[in-house]
This record gives sequence, C-alpha cells and structure tokens, in this order.
Amino acid sequence: DEALQATKVSKPTPANVGPKDLLPVQVAAPRAWDKNDIWTVEEAECAGVDEDVDDGREVPGYEFKYKQAVTTADNFLGISGKDPGSHSCEELVVAVQLPDAASTADMELDVTANHLQLSSARYKLFVHLPHKVNSDRGKAKWDSKKKVLAVTLPIVQDDL
Repeated sequence: DEALQATKVSKPTPANVGPKDLLPVQVAAPRAWDKNDIWTVEEAECAGVDEDVDDGREVPGYEFKYKQAVTTADNFLGISGKDPGSHSCEELVVAVQLPDAASTADMELDVTANHLQLSSARYKLFVHLPHKVNSDRGKAKWDSKKKVLAVTLPIVQDDL
C-alpha cells in the first residue's frame, strides 16, 4: 500500500499551489459609492490646506489669464506645435480686482504650487490654481489706477 502511494505523483494545478490555509487578514469594506460623486473623499482632500472659512470679509473678483511665448514661426508656420490651449502656455496670471484698496501695504499674499491666498482687513481670497506653478519665481504687480493686483506665476510643465 505504501509502495503504491510513493509511485503516485500529483500534477500541480492553480487550485493546489500555495498555502493550504489562508492567513487571517481582515480587509475593510469598500465605501458606498454614490453614482453622482465625481471624486472619492481621498481624491478631493488637499494635504496641508486649511478649509476656506467665510469670516465676513469680501471676496474680490479675479480672473485667470495665460501668457505664451509665440514667435513668427509659431504664428505663421506652426512649427513648434503650440496651440492656443493653456497646456502650451508658460505663465499664469491671476488678476485680482480690489476696487476699495488704497495700496498693497496691508495685504498678505501667499502662493503655493496649487493655491493662491490673499488677505487684508477688507478682502479675503483663497483660490485653487488651474495648473501647478513655481511659486518661488512668481511676481506681483499693483496697478493703482485700475485697482488690480496681477500675480504672474510660471507654469510647471509636467511631462506626461
């Protein structure tokens, strides 16, 4: 009987490869997914950014403008492959309208790679930037006649 079992050879199959008993691992149940959600909570979280809380100060108007270095070869021949899209632009300009501001002396401006925050006694602005920027190389210019603060930020070109 033992000689018969010794000559019997089993073929390995996917079902009998690996440990016979599974390890006792507990896996968290997946969160319920709402079909109207665009992102999960983890995707929407911003690390290191405080919530923008309404404290009664006025939120100024702002707009995004893009700057692009274009030569005549780009304009007439289209050699470089640049197009009018924002992905071909070198700089992002955030123009903030501050109609009741006398100067920038009492304003505080904080720019990170993804956010711009401006605060003063009267105004408060917190905005997510549409592109990742190099905050160390940014420039701000105050136009006292138009009462506009123009913040020019180089766009970080991520190679895909």
